[in-house]
Amino acid sequence: MSSLQNQIVQSIEGLSDDSLEFILDMIERFVKPAESQLMDAPVQSPKRKLGILKGKKLIADGYDLDECNNEIAEMFGVDK
Repeated sequence: MSSLQNQIVQSIEGLSDDSLEFILDMIERFVKPAESQLMDAPVQSPKRKLGILKGKKLIADGYDLDECNNEIAEMFGVDK
């Protein structure tokens, strides 16, 4: 067992059964599905609007969303 695993075991020792059930539920709901998605080959679905925004216009006419890309890339040190 790794030292991190030992730390986790030590941190949950003494917790009530309700607390342990809650932690286990969170791990099963969020951690394990996220890890299994990382293991799977990334599949990109076609881009779609969120349901609540479907049909809404979010950018003004004539506004170039990509206008600042070069400046942003420079700020983060990304080579183009």
